[in-house]
Amino acid sequence: MLWIRIDFVEVMFMENRLIQAGRRVLQLETHLEMHSDREIFIENCRRILEYNDIRIVLQTTDLVLEIWGSELQTDSRSPESLRIHGKIQSITLTPKGARNGTASAGRV
Repeated sequence: MLWIRIDFVEVMFMENRLIQAGRRVLQLETHLEMHSDREIFIENCRRILEYNDIRIVLQTTDLVLEIWGSELQTDSRSPESLRIHGKIQSITLTPKGARNGTASAGRV
């Protein structure tokens, strides 16, 4: 009889890989595509939290995106995809549910 020993760490690693693969297959992950400083294409955008010509805040599956710039405008390609164009100055990525100032946000 052949015994296979699987460590707890290996099981957790395999579980995480399966979850990530499932998210990709179900298209639950956010996809950002940036074209210079003039345009951003975002897939899996859940809703627009704030919108004006200098700041757009978006809710995705697991992030809040804050886009700063000038003359910002949006075009919707589908219910869950969005194109933002204008002069983009900065993008801040914050994990969903994190409070301002307490999350480890990534700034682009």
